[in-house]
Amino acid sequence: MKDKKLLVLGASYSQIPLFRAAGRLGIETYAVTVPGPYQGISHADHVIYADITKPEEVWDAVRGLGADAVTTCCMDVGTRTLGYLCDRMSLPGPGLCATEGARDKSLQKKKYEESGIPTAAYAIVHDVRELEEAMKRIGFPLMIKAVDLMGSRGIFRADDENQARQMFEESMAQTKKSYCIAEQFLEGEMFGVEGIMNADGSIAYYLALGNDLHDGNPPFPQGHYVPWEKEDKLSGKIGDMVLRTAAALDFRSCAFDMDCMLVGEECYVIEATPRCGATGIADTVSLFYGIDYFEAIIRCALGEDVGWMFQAKQEGKTTPNASWLLSAPSDGVIASIRTPEILPECVTDLSFNVRPGDRVRRMQNGRDRIGQLIVKGSGPEDCHRTIQQVLGMIAIDVHPETEETGG
Repeated sequence: MKDKKLLVLGASYSQIPLFRAAGRLGIETYAVTVPGPYQGISHADHVIYADITKPEEVWDAVRGLGADAVTTCCMDVGTRTLGYLCDRMSLPGPGLCATEGARDKSLQKKKYEESGIPTAAYAIVHDVRELEEAMKRIGFPLMIKAVDLMGSRGIFRADDENQARQMFEESMAQTKKSYCIAEQFLEGEMFGVEGIMNADGSIAYYLALGNDLHDGNPPFPQGHYVPWEKEDKLSGKIGDMVLRTAAALDFRSCAFDMDCMLVGEECYVIEATPRCGATGIADTVSLFYGIDYFEAIIRCALGEDVGWMFQAKQEGKTTPNASWLLSAPSDGVIASIRTPEILPECVTDLSFNVRPGDRVRRMQNGRDRIGQLIVKGSGPEDCHRTIQQVLGMIAIDVHPETEETGG
């Protein structure tokens, strides 16, 4: 892959494995980012300063580069620009039609409805009058969702009319749009699906993920585990759901991440995005298949069929594992983080993306993570026991913010 050039949208810690994988493949990397203390900048070969939320600005900055591929991972911020560049530069990858839905959940819902894909009943709500109509038609419990945020931000459950009005105001205060979604609350088991679509619309692979939920409003994944105990039974339905969703959203030459719900025997799509998932999912996939998932993402962005990288499942050579996002015990400033000198051998990653002096808050959504823990084991139960053991060995001291600390 010598002489190949890769644009990576973003330079946060989440993008660092992309830069490292590209380096091992001999690919020249260009981080596209706004100025700031982003940890990924030092891992890129070159840096291009541009706002990845503004496709035209990025296009002006990279048009003469002659890039061979563009990608991102673990965040939605640059997905619209990803689609714009793939279209404008005739590169493999999802087009603007596909990536618009990642930045506006209402567009996804419309596509699901048009394609007959099972999804929760919903209404687009601009004001209280439309909210009243949605409450009457959909009923309770009701989900109120900002359409343009990720990491469970701006998403709330309401159990009555007063809560719905309050949550609508909360959601509208966080979104940049003039509307949000009121959606039926599905009673069932939440699960995830991570995968890659080839350029021809075929599935390179997909993997169902069990969710470990944080008790919030609404609950959201704080961790994932594989294998999910219900995947084998539902593999046909999940595979069909993946194909139909990818076709409806025009996913191609990209990793994708789906949030789903099992209600009885039916699989519902909550949302899907044309990039790999956060919450340790890339690490989970890498460990499960015994590969570097970020290498697969890069090869896919270059237009390669990467199905050959995911044969371990058919060969019975996968590794059960689980991920867990670490969180702060309270709001404030990190005073110290203490970890055990010796970890169990089954711990494959214990890392932090904060350090003493950083401001943190108790976990309210996925963006409040302060680190991650990845473990392997004989199965999900074994992995969960190890997670609880290691969590008990970690001490995180947080001091309340004062005027002296800037609070």
